[in-house]
Amino acid sequence: MPDFATADQKMLKRMIERRHPAYDDLLPHWQFLEACYEGGRRWFADNVFRYMKEGDTEFGDRVKRAYRFNHTREVVDLVNKYIFKADIIRNTDDAPEGVKRFWQRATRSNLTIDQFMKEVSKKSSIYGRVWAFVDTNMPAVGDGRVATLADEKKLGARVYSYIVTPPHVLDLGYDDEDKLNWIMVHESARDDADPLGSTGAVFSRFRLWTRTEWFLFELRVRERNKKMVELVDQGENRLGEVPCVRVDHIHSDDPYNASALIADIAYLDRAVANYLSNLDAIIQDQTFSQLAMPAQGMLPGEEGYEKILELGTKRIFTYDGEHGSKPEFIAPDPKQAGVVLDVINKIINEIYHTVGMAGERTKQDNAVGIDNSSGVAKAYDFERMNALLASKADSLDNAENAIVRLVKLYTGEKVKEDDVDLVKYPDSFDVRGLYDEFEVAERLSLIEAPDEVRREQMRQVIDKLWPRMAASLRAKLEASLKDWPPQPMDQIGAALVKGEGGAAIGSLSIKRQPQQPTVGASKDSTQGQNNKGAKTAA
Repeated sequence: MPDFATADQKMLKRMIERRHPAYDDLLPHWQFLEACYEGGRRWFADNVFRYMKEGDTEFGDRVKRAYRFNHTREVVDLVNKYIFKADIIRNTDDAPEGVKRFWQRATRSNLTIDQFMKEVSKKSSIYGRVWAFVDTNMPAVGDGRVATLADEKKLGARVYSYIVTPPHVLDLGYDDEDKLNWIMVHESARDDADPLGSTGAVFSRFRLWTRTEWFLFELRVRERNKKMVELVDQGENRLGEVPCVRVDHIHSDDPYNASALIADIAYLDRAVANYLSNLDAIIQDQTFSQLAMPAQGMLPGEEGYEKILELGTKRIFTYDGEHGSKPEFIAPDPKQAGVVLDVINKIINEIYHTVGMAGERTKQDNAVGIDNSSGVAKAYDFERMNALLASKADSLDNAENAIVRLVKLYTGEKVKEDDVDLVKYPDSFDVRGLYDEFEVAERLSLIEAPDEVRREQMRQVIDKLWPRMAASLRAKLEASLKDWPPQPMDQIGAALVKGEGGAAIGSLSIKRQPQQPTVGASKDSTQGQNNKGAKTAA
């Protein structure tokens, strides 16, 4: 690594000002996606557009009246709700103590791992890709680890994680095997240590992570407003790799970006907000019609002149009233509002159909209802949604297991390539519960389904009965499924009986039962058989 302590200012400034190839193109897009999710009144000032022939006053008033239902946030939050509604399996039986403690307090603000991963999932849906960093404040002792758990508690040392969004990942580099070699991250800090003496100013910091070290640079203003880049801190990276995990909304090979869940939805949402604002203008003009009157009736200086200006919206159209026309109020064509409403409904439907969420919307939402959809259409919507959730869950599964691996390295645990994953996210998000699985098992038995089918179905029952079982117990249950389902006794008998007299099974002999009398036989015949049996017995 270069010696930053002796590097000149020109090199340091060039380093912190450099950006990765896709950064400048994607930064406005990332900022727009974030703004659409967050919403707020400031959003309207930046995203409500002026239409043709609109004056400054009318446009300013329309922006103040603007409103929206945040479909962008609704889609992101619904996906998060579905992902974390299912059981996420974290194997606490096989997890080391350091990992268990990390799961209980995964961030510096003491969020649990479940709460932290919800934030990771949400932000990856917004930006497409985020970076989860794992860091520690453990002091190095001997082999580079805290000596004992008591020392760790005494010193307040811990392993924690945090999220860095794409606008703050300034530059990064990969090696020949596409593994992260280094990464430059922007951080914001504030001078607020002393409530009396601190300035409260917010300033920028730049943290460079490499595989062996980390460096913290700060941009400071010196004499004559001259900006200087100074190395304010540095330390050793004991892991031998950059301690961060790339988390994509859906897996991507692009080294700099991944497609976001709302990459298109946010722009559709903005269009809906603008059409709603236009509709509001139409309603205003329809409700408060404009006055049209002969110009001959508006004479400045007369007493009625000022009163006329107070009518309606204080906007008056004038025309030549030489032929005796009378004043009247005019309004826009109400059909225009119908056209705007149709477009709004179609765009909103498209937003939710894109991710298979048409069933989430009610009749009041789209004004036309969803009950007219066919069963096939609803099934395709479910499959689209299920595929989206399964793909996102797979990405989160890989990310959390990678985070656990970094935690193990920080806490001194040995990490092997063939280690069993401690975290498992669902593979499918069907709506079948445990009792539904039992019903399916019963029906498979009735139709004499193949044993392989019934074994696979029983695995799903086991997963829903004990989602957090230890790996050793799961292996034992998996082994027991090899002899399941048991063979019925009539099949065993049919396979072993040979000849009319039967065959011996150990010391047990299976004999054919004597033929019973047929239905409809005469009473005399039956009585005769009974008498014959009685004589024989005698």
